[in-house]
Amino acid sequence: MRLYRICPERFLEDYSGLGASFQDGARWNTAGHPVLYFACSPATALLELANYVPSPRLIPSDYRLGVYSLPDDASLESLPHGKLPKHWAAYPYPESTQRLGDVWLEGVGGLALLVPSAAVSGGLENIAVINPKHAQVAKVQLLKTFSDLFNERTFAGIQGNKQP
Repeated sequence: MRLYRICPERFLEDYSGLGASFQDGARWNTAGHPVLYFACSPATALLELANYVPSPRLIPSDYRLGVYSLPDDASLESLPHGKLPKHWAAYPYPESTQRLGDVWLEGVGGLALLVPSAAVSGGLENIAVINPKHAQVAKVQLLKTFSDLFNERTFAGIQGNKQP
């Protein structure tokens, strides 16, 4: 399985789960729970990043798109739409999704929990919540990185962005 993540280059192979989501909490974890968030497509990774950066022109120059491989025998679990709490995609993050994620992380059942992306309408794309405490996390492998995160024409209409 391929997964995608955008972050500062120095953290591309940091699988500790002690980054911003650990410090501040996120949709599928409360602060203090080690976790890694990956997208299931590069486009979803870019949309997820758009939640934090108002313009692609403001993405820090050290950010990279990492392409990762999970082993074929990786233990994956999923949370289907029918099992999602009401308002799961709301912002700020509902406590209900954080509690679900915390319980899953503490149970150390699977390496990854596939959940819908709130960045894509209707949750039509997935992200993968990775448990860094799982024994298989050592098998997550960075395959390739990209420094050009988007086409120069992308978001050219945003004030301050010029069409090339």
